[in-house]
Amino acid sequence: MTYPALRDFFGSKWSWVACTGLVILFAASLTWLVWQMQDTDKTMPDFRARFESARITEARWDKEVLSIQLGIAPNYDSVTEAARDMKIRIAELAQQTQVHASLGGLITAVDEYKRAIEHKAWLSEQVKASYAMLRNAVSVLPNAISDSYESQEVLQILPNANKRTADLITEAITSMVSFAISPTPLLHSAMQERNASLRAATRTMPPDLRRTIERFLVQIEVVIAERRRGNDLMLQITSVPTTVAADRIQTVLLSLERANEDRLQRLWGTALLLAALLTLSFTLLVFTLRSRFMKLDNDNRLLVQANQDVEEQLVQSAKLSALGQMVAGITHEINTPLAYVKAVFELIKERLLPEHENDVLGDLDEDLSEETRREMREELEMLLDDALHGLEEMATLVRTMKNFSRLDKGRIEAFSVEEGIESALLIARPQLKYVADVTREFDGVPTIVGSPSQLRQVILNLIVNAVDAMGTLGRRGMLTIRTRLTSLDTVQIDVCDNGPGIPEDVLGRIFDPFFTTKPVGEGTGMGLSICYRIIENHGGTITVSSKPGRGTIFTVTLPRQDEKSSAIPQQISPAAAA
Repeated sequence: MTYPALRDFFGSKWSWVACTGLVILFAASLTWLVWQMQDTDKTMPDFRARFESARITEARWDKEVLSIQLGIAPNYDSVTEAARDMKIRIAELAQQTQVHASLGGLITAVDEYKRAIEHKAWLSEQVKASYAMLRNAVSVLPNAISDSYESQEVLQILPNANKRTADLITEAITSMVSFAISPTPLLHSAMQERNASLRAATRTMPPDLRRTIERFLVQIEVVIAERRRGNDLMLQITSVPTTVAADRIQTVLLSLERANEDRLQRLWGTALLLAALLTLSFTLLVFTLRSRFMKLDNDNRLLVQANQDVEEQLVQSAKLSALGQMVAGITHEINTPLAYVKAVFELIKERLLPEHENDVLGDLDEDLSEETRREMREELEMLLDDALHGLEEMATLVRTMKNFSRLDKGRIEAFSVEEGIESALLIARPQLKYVADVTREFDGVPTIVGSPSQLRQVILNLIVNAVDAMGTLGRRGMLTIRTRLTSLDTVQIDVCDNGPGIPEDVLGRIFDPFFTTKPVGEGTGMGLSICYRIIENHGGTITVSSKPGRGTIFTVTLPRQDEKSSAIPQQISPAAAA
């Protein structure tokens, strides 16, 4: 694609629409990716924290169970509390895997861990029951021993044993304590032998002592049984595969975390790519908008230039139209002094013809006195003065029309407001003299800086509109033009007529382009619109005040500016204010 084609594309409407769509698409995608990354970052660490808390709780639980087994714990409340906390932690982990789809791979491992914990909790309850029975049996032993020593026969040496019954009881107690401390098979066998020896020795004892010792042996057997049961339960607890299940969770969790990290890296890579594309598309959008604005600026300059040309042509057409409407009166204004000048020069010619020269000289020599000759010279001078006056009037009128119709493109220079009013009155005199009288209320305002031709056109347009309005009255009107210097150092021009006025329903539209109240073919509707733009471009204002049946006042206010002011442009176009 060539450079002009690219330039035309980037300057077209579709280019910035496409770039805007890309910016929105990439921005939305980047926002979604960022949201995804934030959501992932919260799930995995939270699950890991809960899992580590569960492992810590399980370790505390194992310690409390072991304390019971060793007889360190005064009661089993701590075991119950640890088991309850462990169940809560497991329930939280299971719920998390169900809620978050990213943890779906952990459901099986967590369920396995949960079943292991539930089995371990059941074994823990069995340990507590065994511990309760063991404590109960141990608490009964002192009474049983005390009852056995109440009989004096326990101190007698047993036949065929070379030992006293008390010695056998002591050995049984010692064996029980040793087994309770270390429940090994060897100690268990030794304890069984001593219990059997003591039970065999009771056969020769009195019935009461035999029953007392038998009750003692039963309690010892309960202690031994519960101690062995507790030991077996502890072995079962240690064999519960909670560690295996936890390791499996750990393995799956690490795998998920690595997958999540890989996913995050992919997301970050995609986000960086989208950010680069977003930056590129935004740059293209800026370039496209810049190209489009440059094209719009260029088109706007062309339109402004074309509008200025049209406005200048319209202004010139309005001038020529005004002159065309007054051409008959202007022709009469020129013909009247021209006919008078012609008559004067014919009279002078008649008197100065060669055939009359001798007669005149003869008459002068013979009949005329010095006084008569002087009167004739004065008459000739008067005729010549009148002829020159007529020529001066024609020259003034032609010069005024020339100044008015000149196409000077709004050149800025010093302008006398009151002289401009007089020029406009002179041009409008052919129409004005048959319609209204003129009252001048000039305040001797100073000159201003502006476009003389444009300001003359404004004044003439207002005067002609007033003449047209008063021409519908059927009576002679009064045109009043006043000037004054305001307290704000501005020059104010009032053009007042006593015509029919302007209806209120159209008063707000008289400055609109192509709006006119005149019949079709008699007005373009551009006169007051052009006046409004010219005055606005000069930094002034034009307002209207009208009362139906009493007349209309147009007020033009122009700033008084120094001729050397640098703030004034060198040219003013009627289109510049648009």
